[in-house]
Formats: sequence, C-alpha cells, structure tokens
Amino acid sequence: MGRLRVAVLGASGLVGQRFCEMLSDHPFFDTPALFGSEKSGGRTVAEVLTIPEPRISDELLSARISPLDTDSVIRENFDAVFSALPTPVAASVEMGMMQRGARIFTNASPNRMRADVPLVVPEVNHEHLSMVSGKKGFIVANGNCSSIGLAIGLKPLETLGLMNVEVTTMQALSGAGYPGVPSLDAAANIVPFIEAEEEKLSQEIPKMLGRLDGGAVIPSAVNVAATCTRVPVRDGHMESVSVEVGRETSVDEVSRLFASFSSLPQELALPSAPAKPVIYREERNRPQPILDVNAGYPARARGMAATVGRLRVEGRHVRFIVLTHNTIRGAAGGSVLNAEILRSKGVL
Repeated sequence: MGRLRVAVLGASGLVGQRFCEMLSDHPFFDTPALFGSEKSGGRTVAEVLTIPEPRISDELLSARISPLDTDSVIRENFDAVFSALPTPVAASVEMGMMQRGARIFTNASPNRMRADVPLVVPEVNHEHLSMVSGKKGFIVANGNCSSIGLAIGLKPLETLGLMNVEVTTMQALSGAGYPGVPSLDAAANIVPFIEAEEEKLSQEIPKMLGRLDGGAVIPSAVNVAATCTRVPVRDGHMESVSVEVGRETSVDEVSRLFASFSSLPQELALPSAPAKPVIYREERNRPQPILDVNAGYPARARGMAATVGRLRVEGRHVRFIVLTHNTIRGAAGGSVLNAEILRSKGVL
C-alpha cells in the first residue's frame, strides 16, 4: 500500500507545528501540503516554529505554507486533511469541506459533539471510527486536550464500573496557543478558570466512553465534575482525579489494570502508537511535567503515552494523577493515530 497524500490546515500554529512533527517522514503519509492564514502564507515551517526541540525533517522545515483556499484543497482530493484551524474558522470550513468529500481529522472543538462526528481517543473508543466507513466525506474529531488525558486514565478502570468522577486540571500554558497567557498572569501564578474547559470535560467524556448502537453513540452514564486551572508549565496537562467505582477494589488491582492496559493501536503496532499507552509510576513524586511529559516509545511515539501515579484506593474510591502532553497526545498526535487506524482498515 502506497503512502497517502495529506494536508495540514492551520499549519503555522502550535498544533499545526505538531502535525508537521508527527507527519515528518511518516511511513503511511507523504510530506503534507501546508495551509494557513494570509499572514503565514509564503513562509516556511522553519520561519514559524515555536515548539521546542522540533523533530521535523529538513524537507518539511523548508516547505512553504499556502494561504488557505478551500476550493484548491478540495480540488487536490487529499486522502486525509488534518485540521488545526482556530475555533471561529473551523466550524464552517470543516463542515463545508466535509460536505464536498474531504476526509477531515480535526483537533478543533466546534464539531466534536455532533451526532454524526465520532469523538475518538484511539485506545479508548476506536470502534467509534466505524461511523465513517463507506462515507465519501467525513469528520473525525479528537477531544479537548484534558478530556483525552482523563479518558485514557479512566479507560483501564472501566471494568470496575465508572460512576462519578471529580477532576482538577493543572493545564500548561501551551494549551492557550502561542503566545498564550500574558506573562504577568502566568509567571509564579495559577489562574483558576479556563473559559469553556470544564463544560468540555463533562460533555466529552460520556461520549468518548459511550457505546456504539446502530451507528450512533449512546453516551456513558458516568458523571464528570471538573475544575480547570492554568499553571506556569510550558507543556503537559496534569490532572488530579477521584473516581467512584461500582465495587470495592485495591491498589494492587488498580495498578495492574493501569500497567497492563493496551488496545487496538498497540495490537496493530501503528507508527504513532506508544508501546505502553499508560505508564504507571510507583514513585510518590511522579508524574512531573519536566520529567514525564514526553513519555512514550518508540521514538515516533514520544509524547504519546499517559503517565499515571500517586495512586490511592479506599474502598470504592480511586484517586490518581494523570499527565499527558497536551499538544502531542492531546492534539495532533491523537488525530494522526486516528488516521493511521483508518488507513490500516482500508477506509483511507
């Protein structure tokens, strides 16, 4: 099977740059065509870079970004289009392109909760991707960056019966884009509110953990109460999670569930799939963003693993910390892994 022709929309932003990183020298996909705003049009990837230590080939670093023209993107008939478009633009652009036959993998939020759009974290609910089989054009969404980390942390516990979840997020500055939070708000400070984040967690998790019935998602009954904060960390969303489960359990049982967790991307050995999607740490002071944000192996899956630690269990209550890289696993990497699954299934 040959490599597929792909495009990145919003290529100059933080998530667009991560798409470039994840697609660089990819065994499934050709060097992507890049599209962005009028301001970024004509500039190379190297000229717009803001991510630290980019793992991007020289060929892609020298590639130029074209101003976004949806007609020209449609005419190119790409096998897949990866969208890092800003929210105000994404709603209309993505839907219009999908209706004209584009196959879109989006990190943007506007279309996530549409009934006909699967909201997929590959290790959590890959079966929801079957909703797009046989469609000429479609949208596959990945979730909010904190929702993705929480979903990966909850999925191994599903056999215990997930009931009520309380989560406090400590979200990195890069989650606000670039240049992000003003320095006088961010330095040596914690901002205890992020617009619309708490609602996204409470709405997206039930859809991600829902079951597929007749081509539609029946949301899980799990209840999520969230408090979202912004902390002075560059990359990595940390979440303090308390879960009420359906029966009594123990630290030994829960730690085994985390450590042994695996799913379809690992079975298929997909290029962006971490060998262990959840890395369980027994140390009392882990995970930490500075040490664990880039967890995941092999090299292409760096930043794609969730790290879980600080596990405490009391009867039916499980408490833990989960850390994920918000612009890799929580954004571009999740979309690329969704596309890898559909390519492996012959949908792309």
